[in-house]
Amino acid sequence: MKSLVVAKYTFSEFLQSKILYNVFFLSIGLFILTYVASEFTYGVPQKVALDFGVGATSISTVLISIFLGANLILKEIENRTLYMVLSRPIDRSSFILGKLIGLMGIIFLNTIILGSISCALYFFLGGELNYLIPWVFIFIFIEALIVLLVVICFSLVTNVVLAVVNTIVVYIASYAIYEASSLSYVVSREGLNSFLKVFSFILPSLSKFNLKDFVLYEHSLSSGFIGWGLLYGVCYILFLFFVCTTIFSNKNLD
Repeated sequence: MKSLVVAKYTFSEFLQSKILYNVFFLSIGLFILTYVASEFTYGVPQKVALDFGVGATSISTVLISIFLGANLILKEIENRTLYMVLSRPIDRSSFILGKLIGLMGIIFLNTIILGSISCALYFFLGGELNYLIPWVFIFIFIEALIVLLVVICFSLVTNVVLAVVNTIVVYIASYAIYEASSLSYVVSREGLNSFLKVFSFILPSLSKFNLKDFVLYEHSLSSGFIGWGLLYGVCYILFLFFVCTTIFSNKNLD
């Protein structure tokens, strides 16, 4: 209950900061880009609409996670409001959980709105119902939560700028390792391949949550792949939350 109280005020604070204005501008951009692309695309404007929509949703949620997550705890420390909150009967793990839930609400709302607009454009232009479409946006949300926890971990041991930079590096490196591992040059070199596999275990494998190509081109995906992606995402989120709470519980706030 204490965490939910913190989450409520965190959610209200971010709403008042007008952070969701990005949804309005991205929505206008989606309409414009979809219309222009449909004029130049013969036969598949619905795929273009979904492609733009999924891309905009993914970029938006990741950017919100990085730039808001970097200040999520440090802002409370710098404004000295954290000391006031912790002077009450609430432990640090409950506080950080509440802050996370509040920001997760903003990310979820952003994903729902942009996802709904993307699907509306897709069906309006003649797209067919596909069971994978909801899973695309669910996995985008999970990816954003992992990125959020990564930036919070960095923010607890460095400053805001380094937390943002390090998280962006982790995000890019995660996709780069996945792409590089499939190259024949890497596969033929056992040492380099093993090196990349080690880093693929250390860094979050964000490529597991990218289902856009399956929806647009293959139109199907095994339930095992979806189930494994969900399990991996939940386990990695719990692991990162444990790391965050451990660092925050032992952090000197003086």
